[in-house]
Amino acid sequence: MRILFLDWNCFNGEATKKAMKEQGHVVLPFFHKKYDALESDDFCECFEKFVKENRPSVIFSYNYFPLVAQCCHDKNLPYVSVVYDNPAVYLYSYTLMYPTNHVYIFDSKWVREFNAGGLSNVHYITLPADTGRLPRLEAVSEKKYACDISFVGALYNERHNFYERMEKNLSERMKGFLEGLMDAQMLVYGSDLIKPVIRGDVLEEIRKALPVYPERDFVEPDNYRVLKYVIGRKLTSKERIRYLTALGSKYKIDLYTLDDTASIPGVVNHGTADYIDVMPFVFNQSRINLNITLRSIDTGIPQRCMDIMGCGGFLLSNYQEDFFLDAVTEDGSAAFVPGVDYDFYSSSEELLDKVDYYLSHEDERAQIARNGYEKVKKYYSIDKFLHLVLDEFV
Repeated sequence: MRILFLDWNCFNGEATKKAMKEQGHVVLPFFHKKYDALESDDFCECFEKFVKENRPSVIFSYNYFPLVAQCCHDKNLPYVSVVYDNPAVYLYSYTLMYPTNHVYIFDSKWVREFNAGGLSNVHYITLPADTGRLPRLEAVSEKKYACDISFVGALYNERHNFYERMEKNLSERMKGFLEGLMDAQMLVYGSDLIKPVIRGDVLEEIRKALPVYPERDFVEPDNYRVLKYVIGRKLTSKERIRYLTALGSKYKIDLYTLDDTASIPGVVNHGTADYIDVMPFVFNQSRINLNITLRSIDTGIPQRCMDIMGCGGFLLSNYQEDFFLDAVTEDGSAAFVPGVDYDFYSSSEELLDKVDYYLSHEDERAQIARNGYEKVKKYYSIDKFLHLVLDEFV
């Protein structure tokens, strides 16, 4: 099969192209600087020319791009989109309804919402991991990134982000209300306390402080951007800093984050970890890899978790519902089992208890890391994933 691969700087891009070739497909990398624009005549002309010259039978991209969907619809070409970001506002483009789309999303709650709206071309999928890296990671004798506990991820604490820009214009009453709401949500996983109240007069007062509205011609929920981009990121920032501070009071924590100036007691900030050259070694050489999920992700297993297990690392994550999805296959259950393939926590107290436990039970921790890798390799490798999303077009 001939696959046009939208060749932007996406996670797992090179590994996916390699796996496609190993499966016997012809990979046709295509890039245009306007790939993520909503309108571009030049993109459409270049896309049409590329399609005419290369005759792909299917178009593939990580994340969903309305302009690509429009061009595929115009040419009656199947468009396979695998979404690993959340929020992903482009999914609310009217183009999502095109029958040429085959969209896969890693958050089952989000998929159910689209399906309930009549979009049967949106499907759930567990994100894949590049499990072929492990032999290379284990062959490195120098354990440069060895540590007890690490976290790789943004703190969303940059100055003048959405919440800070809004907060300075809010009434004291509304500031207190939102802070209390976020503090309550930090105590709860698996249930959304915030979404039901960010509407009506509350939403309007927030918009007076920070005008955030849906995109023209999009069908997103009226409060989506406020929930996901404003409050969700602030809540994530508060939660990540709180957990790292709690752990840093007892242990040395190695942090890899975008803001190399961020300072938390007990936490060593190494700055950004390159996705290809650094991050896999951090995951492989850390005794405990933390996942603190971006709060805009409702139920899904983040790419970070799959990458940790795919690199042979031990994963300690906050509770996420989709870990428990029981996808039964011919050779057993593909669901992740806590205490067997990974483990999870539901509070800062439980996080501290489990860190204490696993640092003092090395054999059990190492066995869980091996089990997690084998589970991902068996069911969620990039090779297995490509068969799931592409075989119907062969």
